[in-house]
Amino acid sequence: MIARRGYCSEVWSDKSTNQVGADRQLQEIYDVVTKHVKQKKHFFVNLGIRWRFIPPASPHQGGIWEAAVKSAKKLIRPIVGNENLTYEELSTVLCQVEACLNSRPLCPISSCPKSLEALTPGHFLVGKPLNLLPEPDHMEEFWKRWRDEYIATLQPRGK
Repeated sequence: MIARRGYCSEVWSDKSTNQVGADRQLQEIYDVVTKHVKQKKHFFVNLGIRWRFIPPASPHQGGIWEAAVKSAKKLIRPIVGNENLTYEELSTVLCQVEACLNSRPLCPISSCPKSLEALTPGHFLVGKPLNLLPEPDHMEEFWKRWRDEYIATLQPRGK
């Protein structure tokens, strides 16, 4: 997350065992580093990232981010299904889902009825919309080229 968007001041999450365990491990690393190396303490302190938890078993308190998680899951499930993806494949899928979610319209930019451009989360992230356009269907072109270029090589005719 930080590699993509930079440092944040707070991380909010539910209180699942994964998040609590990660918080505990990060706290242990912090304690060990600050105990043995004084210069590193300033780095951690200046970073100032706080991990906050909502109460257990209360996803309704997550509000907007829980809705975003639901939207992401809705896009990921049909693509991934029960497949075991490699890191690169999963990373690609997540980048595409991120671009799709950050391209959803929030409200119109202009009051002109002919304007189709909308304000998107991408405007806040990079100053313009992140458009994940559907890829064009090349099936007709593929079969035409296959017929004209490949099939012709299977049985060459001598003249």
